[in-house]
Amino acid sequence: MAAHTLGCGADGGAPAAPAALSDEQRAAALLDPGALLPPRAETVALADAVAIASSRAEAGAPAAALAELAADLRVRLFRLDQAATDAREAMELYSAAATAFRASADPAHLERACQAERRRALLAGELARDAAVSYRELYLVSRRYAALSPPASGGAPPAPSPCLGAIAVALAQAAAYRPSGDALRALEQEGHRVEGVALALALAPGAAPSASAASAAPVQTTADASGDLVVAPPASAAPAGPVKVTSIERHGSDKGARVVIELSAPTTFNVGTLPADETAGKDARIFVDIARATSRGVAREIEVGGVLRRVRVGVQPKGTRVVLDLAANLYRRIFYLPEPFRIVVDVSTRPPVRDDEGKPGGAREVRRVVIDPGHGGNDTGAVGPTGLKEKDVTLDVAHRVAPLLARELKIETLLTRDSDVYVPLELRTARANAFHADLFVSIHCNASDNGRARGVQTFSLAAPHDAESTSAALAARENAARAARGGQGADPGDPEARREVAAILSNLNVGDMAARSRHFAELLQRSSLASLSPRYPDTKDQGVKGAGFFVLAGADMPAALFETSFISNPDDEARLATADFRQKMADAIVNAIRAYREGK
Repeated sequence: MAAHTLGCGADGGAPAAPAALSDEQRAAALLDPGALLPPRAETVALADAVAIASSRAEAGAPAAALAELAADLRVRLFRLDQAATDAREAMELYSAAATAFRASADPAHLERACQAERRRALLAGELARDAAVSYRELYLVSRRYAALSPPASGGAPPAPSPCLGAIAVALAQAAAYRPSGDALRALEQEGHRVEGVALALALAPGAAPSASAASAAPVQTTADASGDLVVAPPASAAPAGPVKVTSIERHGSDKGARVVIELSAPTTFNVGTLPADETAGKDARIFVDIARATSRGVAREIEVGGVLRRVRVGVQPKGTRVVLDLAANLYRRIFYLPEPFRIVVDVSTRPPVRDDEGKPGGAREVRRVVIDPGHGGNDTGAVGPTGLKEKDVTLDVAHRVAPLLARELKIETLLTRDSDVYVPLELRTARANAFHADLFVSIHCNASDNGRARGVQTFSLAAPHDAESTSAALAARENAARAARGGQGADPGDPEARREVAAILSNLNVGDMAARSRHFAELLQRSSLASLSPRYPDTKDQGVKGAGFFVLAGADMPAALFETSFISNPDDEARLATADFRQKMADAIVNAIRAYREGK
């Protein structure tokens, strides 16, 4: 009886209809060169469906494979219709696939990441119809993956990478389009930067090299040839339960913008970008997909203005998506700050790496400066033995600096606060970026636990060599004011938290910005000693240090934090209370800016 009904339906009639193909299966079938594509709108919808499935898939190789499939389908459309939108979408998807493959713990997926970026680089040249673009993009991909390649083990040579081999052949074939002179030096410098970011992926602080080091790193860092940078928590930081978007702060101008998404607890996030599509009437967009986040109580659409038209918030099956609608394709940098957990999105019309370090004769262009008086409002900062408040000293010094810069140096100056008000740390840098400042100076007063320390000290943004050092402790104290307002129970004395902050902030220094900031900090320190020594010969030189100050995070200009003196020391506090000492501090800042502008 069983044999009699084999292959028939329950009523003995026609065979059952085959199961419908999934979007993934349909897309894969259409990649066959002999397959006929359905109408364009249907093919685009299919590619978008696969791309959306990628964003919802399990992180790592599953998500990467879907993004790569959607990209391949877009490329086939581009080859048939020559629509630039298809090529740009494919390039974004190849980048997303490479990022997801790199996040996988399987070393074999590094080769697939390289292949995805190789295809993106070749497509960039094809879209531009310029072999020089292909050469540049391929060169940067080779620098990144040569740095990420696992080292040899057991004395045996490392296995050759087919991807790097194919890139080497392509670069040799395009040798006629290799840049020369200053253009070549600029490309090599960019290669150094890309290589450095790649190494940051592969090494956690203090760890030994290994093929799987990236998965153990305290942060995930990705960068692309356009200068975009993303610093995100590792996949292991995914929350066990839901988190809530508590607020969205924004600051926009016609030159740049910053959006700060604050959450109730740490979580992971993914970032994507979409170029403007004039035919569809869509702006360029950045979207941030925040895992397991809810956004009840947060406005669904927030108008901003300037280069950032608006911020939109939407619900997704696995969390919340925050979309930034941009007035143009802008340079982008996305990172996070802990305690309270915030995702910071910076956009700017100004590239993060600029060839503006010097002019003939050594002079530097300094037209705009931002002066940041530390603390303010209900954040008093440190308080001296007799009650002198840091917030009052810093504001007074800033008010002395601004007119001097305008009168003596003809420099346009912006104060991050002009009165006794509280300004969040991340908004201070946002104002400097939006102002397109050439220098940023944050003014503070130092403090020590025992009250005996004295002297002046200057900092630039860098990871201290020791997470338990005095510099790290000072940065943690300054950062803690923001954490206390966030109510997430920050412990500024936790060395692990300090190491995480150091890892985040050190990856935000792109190009030679760290060196420029360090140089400006050294000029500021020397200038302060020269200004004070004739009247106060016992002034102690506390030197120039690197530390992870939130207020310097994301500054796209050389930035320094100036500790005028120790308000916790009775003698230094007495000096800080006088107009003479404050004026000498203001003179020191102005003279340091003058020296930097003159190329010293």
